[in-house]
Amino acid sequence: MHFDEHAELRTKIIGLGENSIHKSYYAQLKERAVELERFRAILDRSSEMIILLEAQSHLIVDVNATVCNLFGQSREKLLHTPLEQWFEPNVVENLLAYCRKVGRNACSHCSQTACKICTTTEIAMDTPHGVFPIEFALQRATFGGIEYFVLLGSDISERKKAEAQIYTLAFYDPLTKLPNRQLLFDRISHALANSKRHRKYGALLFIDLDNFKTLNDTKGHHVGDELLTQVSRRIESILREGDTLGRLGGDEFVVLLEGLSLEKQSAAIQSEQFAYRMKHIVNLPYTLFGYEYTISPSIGVVLFVGDEKNKESLLKHADIAMYQAKQSGRNTIRYYDPLMQKAIQSKLVMEKELKIAISENQLVLFYQPQVDEQGNLVGLEALVRWNHPKRGLVPPLDFIPLCEESGLIISLGKWVLEHACEQVKKWETLWHSALHVSINVSVKQFQEAHFYPMVEGILKRTGVRADLIKFELTESLIVDHVEETIAKISKIRALGVKFSLDDFGTGYSSLSYLKKLPLDELKIDQSFVRDISTDINDAMIVKTIIDMASNFDFEVVAEGVETQAQLQFLTENGCRIFQGYFFGKPLPYKEIERIYFTL
Repeated sequence: MHFDEHAELRTKIIGLGENSIHKSYYAQLKERAVELERFRAILDRSSEMIILLEAQSHLIVDVNATVCNLFGQSREKLLHTPLEQWFEPNVVENLLAYCRKVGRNACSHCSQTACKICTTTEIAMDTPHGVFPIEFALQRATFGGIEYFVLLGSDISERKKAEAQIYTLAFYDPLTKLPNRQLLFDRISHALANSKRHRKYGALLFIDLDNFKTLNDTKGHHVGDELLTQVSRRIESILREGDTLGRLGGDEFVVLLEGLSLEKQSAAIQSEQFAYRMKHIVNLPYTLFGYEYTISPSIGVVLFVGDEKNKESLLKHADIAMYQAKQSGRNTIRYYDPLMQKAIQSKLVMEKELKIAISENQLVLFYQPQVDEQGNLVGLEALVRWNHPKRGLVPPLDFIPLCEESGLIISLGKWVLEHACEQVKKWETLWHSALHVSINVSVKQFQEAHFYPMVEGILKRTGVRADLIKFELTESLIVDHVEETIAKISKIRALGVKFSLDDFGTGYSSLSYLKKLPLDELKIDQSFVRDISTDINDAMIVKTIIDMASNFDFEVVAEGVETQAQLQFLTENGCRIFQGYFFGKPLPYKEIERIYFTL
């Protein structure tokens, strides 16, 4: 109520005369009117809706300016009108329900009937300015013996928006907008509960994109992100209602299928059909910023029914099945088998023991002779063995693949190079030997950023002649990273180290790069040598490789020579260096010294 609104009251009071009303009392009334005006100004400046309702009739007794602005009406227009005139029916129903509850019950917060703040409710209000989520607080008050309700309404749009953002960040992947690990675990828990209740099978599919890192490394992370987004949309397009697709991180996705068959065999068929459909749609070409790209998925599947597995073990089993798909050649589907779990556990134990083996020098080097046509020793290949404290000598095929998978190949490769160089230096000093020693270098080791400085440091530290060291590389390394490999080979060759292309002929596209490669030697893979005397195709391949090596001025070494017939064919077709059991098995350095070196 503004000060001017009291003019009539003041006139009447003055009309009574100073004899009837003391001057000081008039001053108090004037001060009270100012206070009311000030208080009204404060209420009108509040961003909250303030509505005073008569408790019995539910008529609007008073409102603040915020309510007037919200409905586009004057205060006079709103006063003494029912709520139904300004609010939607559902809003009125909710508000009156709370009013009735407040009128007859104690406060839900403090259980006192005299408490003013009793409860709150959220209501979506449709106003001339749009639809807003409003949180109403209901208060009960008594003025002059009359019961009133005070409705305090706050626009909580920003709070709702913030809550939605927080929820999204907590439970959804920011790139693909898919459920993240936390939300996936929650969905899996619900799926297990539903499966137990209805006895229907479900399936969890673990998807990993094959060679995704190559795309990221060669084209950039923005291209990789675009691929992940497109993959997620493709898989989403084939989901049934109620199924869940989530992203664990990186290029790993999970699909949760619920409500499959009551029979395990039928459920397996249903999940397999979905997995093949998903594999097909992921295999289709992608356009990534004008660049066409194809990628394949490795998919692991595990079935579940009831609560036989908790969510952690279920995801673990699906991951193991996916790993088995990787091991089976990628772009394939595998189901979880308990035997896989056992194999994984064995590998974990072996990996732990390998770390100890490298640090505690349980590894030893054997050397296999390489000879010329007269049987004279011209070189050696260093081959690592694991002298296990309980299992004895462990052959490389039993632990080298694990070293590749786990990354231990980096430290293992360094150990081999260091000890081989020390041994070559010893022979050079003691026996005046000029024999070269070939050392296998893995793809991961060669691509490692510090490979060159590591090689340079070991050569300097051991003092070995660099031209007595020969690195053997595989075709796969060269085919996948041609220009980078050529540059690194050239840099290391400048130190004096020589290079050999191992297992030549087993690749499929390195012939076109052969003329570019700064190599010194080709090694014919033993799979071709084995049947050269009986298989005309292998014979032709070996002859072609020998002729090619001659044309490029490369030395050529035949691996796996085991018979006189093989040796004769190789010799007749121009091969001059041989390696295999026909000449000698891999031996410890002491045996090499006893057989080949004399004082």
